[in-house]
Amino acid sequence: MRALDEPLSLNGSHGEGGGALFRSAVVMSALTQLPLKLHSIRGATRKPGLTPEDLAFLEIVRQSTKAEIRGDDIGSMELLFAPKRPPRAVDVDLDITRFQAGKTPGNCLIVAQSVLPLLARTGSYSRIHLWGETHNPNTLVFDAFAKSTCAAHRAQGLYLFPGLTSAGFGYGGRGEFSMDIEPSALEAISWGNRGEWVACGAEISCVDMAQRFSSDAVSLAAQLLTRRGLEGEAAFHELSGPEPGLSITFWVQFERGTGSFTSVIPKGGRADRTIEQAWAQFESFLDHSATVDPYLADQLLILACLAEGKSTFTTPLVTRRLSTIAWVIKQFRPIHLTLKGREGAPGTLTIEP
Repeated sequence: MRALDEPLSLNGSHGEGGGALFRSAVVMSALTQLPLKLHSIRGATRKPGLTPEDLAFLEIVRQSTKAEIRGDDIGSMELLFAPKRPPRAVDVDLDITRFQAGKTPGNCLIVAQSVLPLLARTGSYSRIHLWGETHNPNTLVFDAFAKSTCAAHRAQGLYLFPGLTSAGFGYGGRGEFSMDIEPSALEAISWGNRGEWVACGAEISCVDMAQRFSSDAVSLAAQLLTRRGLEGEAAFHELSGPEPGLSITFWVQFERGTGSFTSVIPKGGRADRTIEQAWAQFESFLDHSATVDPYLADQLLILACLAEGKSTFTTPLVTRRLSTIAWVIKQFRPIHLTLKGREGAPGTLTIEP
């Protein structure tokens, strides 16, 4: 058996073996006040070891818990994390690129979302002000966070107020993002079925794109919503930022559920193909009965474990990331967390703290 003062040792290459495992383990360590030793960090990815995104995340957690941290260097494969106090509110200004050192830059929304379970437990207001990517392909973007993630967290009793001063499009983008977090009494969500459709729409955000290009994107998004019989608005946002870019996010809210799907136009890409890619995923979700999209499911999990009462929600696709986060949580807490469904298939999560 592990001695009480010994750190919990986890393999960072287990399951998803990437950033989600790393961040979830550190947050659970901070929440439970159990020291943690991680090895083989991001060991299942093409670029193992700590990234600038990880170091920015660690800095916020360090400020909140006064943690003793060893191994917090770019590329480090091992980390010792020992919180010295329960989480407290933070007021942070942090440029993720300060940690870059020639390596992969980081995403503001991933950092902010990852520290939410910690800051939700402080009992005081927190403020985060970050510089980094805000609109990048294949990851969380500001529009999906603002329209879908925040709506789901409000249902969990957590109130967030995100703001975007400038957009950071693409790999290494340097946008400016801020977020206020209210003191929260977390609540369970009973989202076994989605109920009636409440609202939907499309968010088109761009920096320095030709007017015709942007107009075509808005027009096509509106046509797709109308064709589906959805009374949603295609909202256009002209943003400032150092690099040009355009993203499209389709979102929907139900009585008991929400979801969103985003595509970001790469350099030289076509707006119609990008929008149709996001629409295909969105329409597939509409045709399913699941209450949250596959990417939102893992964002809700730790907060659901902190809430009073039984939480339930369903997803059209159990991802490896989701099953890995569930595994991490169980290493720290003897919690009744049931994930029904195999990876790559629909699933149901039930959490009873």
